[in-house]
Amino acid sequence: MAFHSICLIGASGNLGTLILKHLLASSQNFQIKVLSRQSSTATFPDSVTVARVGDDYPAGELEQAFRGVDVVVAAVSMLGMGEQYKFIDACVAAKVKRYFPTEFGLDDLPEWLLQLREMFKIKHDVRDYCVAREAQGLEWTSVCCNAFFEMGVASGFFQLHWKEKKAVLLDGGNAKFVATTLDTVAVAVVRAIERPEVSRNKIMLVQDFRTSQREILDAVQQRVPGWEAENVESGSWLEAGKEAVRSGDNSQLPKLTFGTFGQGNQYEGRPEYANDVLELPTKSFSEAMDMFWKEYKDLVNA
Repeated sequence: MAFHSICLIGASGNLGTLILKHLLASSQNFQIKVLSRQSSTATFPDSVTVARVGDDYPAGELEQAFRGVDVVVAAVSMLGMGEQYKFIDACVAAKVKRYFPTEFGLDDLPEWLLQLREMFKIKHDVRDYCVAREAQGLEWTSVCCNAFFEMGVASGFFQLHWKEKKAVLLDGGNAKFVATTLDTVAVAVVRAIERPEVSRNKIMLVQDFRTSQREILDAVQQRVPGWEAENVESGSWLEAGKEAVRSGDNSQLPKLTFGTFGQGNQYEGRPEYANDVLELPTKSFSEAMDMFWKEYKDLVNA
């Protein structure tokens, strides 16, 4: 089985633009359609078909847009994750063969975080929704990358806070965790489409490398010196964050999300590890840092 026609949702986003780029570059010459809301002002290459639908994604319009499509890839933002039930139902109605949900980040989360952060419960529920649709002929593939590297460094998610030039290091900051560049995630999605048999109804864990807070901070300080490093004990740090969220301070949620893997994690050796079966080209830590500096050069001069 080979896929020929692909519909991408969220093609103008940070990840979606890269997925579109690699779809267009694929040697399999896919027929590519992007789904765009009526209010969107995004533009796309002339070689891409654009299907415009109402901003609330009407079921009939989605089904019409998906007809004749083999694969639908969702690369929507966190705010749009809940729309995926509509996408999946429309895929079933239009007889789409494969759906890629907006997963991409963490593959598994503790129950306490699911309770505190509704977005992640939606993420798990959407995966279950996909599994339940297998009986109706819809396949699925979930590509998970743990953390988007460049965005994690720039946003403070890895607990490097640029405005204050302060790094909060969990237990010394030496634990190694999985990180992946946006470009490699996009390549992984396209490789999974190009290899439909190895990716069918599977969670695929992909990565560029494992790194640590300390390694990232050392690299940052080579270009932007003068950072303060605060060492914290991870257990009490997480508990304080949980209590803050329970008291209504949702600004602590990213901190808690990082804390689920900031003490270290590993994909290699797990049955879902997919770098090898996808023959995935990867970036080194230094290459990823170069990509970060190019993308976020304003942080150097801030």
